[in-house]
Amino acid sequence: MEANEIVEEAQASHGETGAVSLALGVAGVAMYGSPFLTFLPPLIRNFPLYLSVPLGICAIVFGGCVLYRMRGDERADRRRARAGIVLGTVPLAVPLILAVMLELALQR
Repeated sequence: MEANEIVEEAQASHGETGAVSLALGVAGVAMYGSPFLTFLPPLIRNFPLYLSVPLGICAIVFGGCVLYRMRGDERADRRRARAGIVLGTVPLAVPLILAVMLELALQR
């Protein structure tokens, strides 16, 4: 392997991958499962629900920043950043959908 190939490989491996965005999105979605942990006290069981929306916002922001930095690089793998953005929208959409459903139910 030549020196140029080693340098190019090192630069490609240090690039942004969107793994942080993906991890935050997965954590935000997973926190909706915390109310089903019936062996925990209610205060501890429901606390992660308050953190799901900020984690979703962070996943969207970090994923957008990574996609912005990857712009113009044809070799970049954008799947993790995109998956993080999609998973980050779920914790934001669920409370909005529930609020709309509640409003419609109260209007009847």
